[in-house]
Amino acid sequence: MTDWMRRALHVPASHPTASGHFPGRAIVPGALLLDEVAVALAGSGALTFRAVKFLAPVQHGEPLELLWQNQAAGLRRFEIRRMEGQTLVVSGTLEAMA
Repeated sequence: MTDWMRRALHVPASHPTASGHFPGRAIVPGALLLDEVAVALAGSGALTFRAVKFLAPVQHGEPLELLWQNQAAGLRRFEIRRMEGQTLVVSGTLEAMA
């Protein structure tokens, strides 16, 4: 295994999903978080998510950090954590397709 690599993630409070995804208590849709992971990690190839766990809701505008670690056979383990307190909000494994 390799060291964890890191990248800041930010879904702005002005994102279009903020007004429609649970009005009055908007949370970032899980699909949007996974899209951010895919954009950050895809490089030049496709990805397949093998496992994903959503552990806590994320508010729009909340500072987040994406961490990932390359593993054997093209697998990557990833986590999304809140910057404040480093609370784990999403974890999973994906495979980089050739």
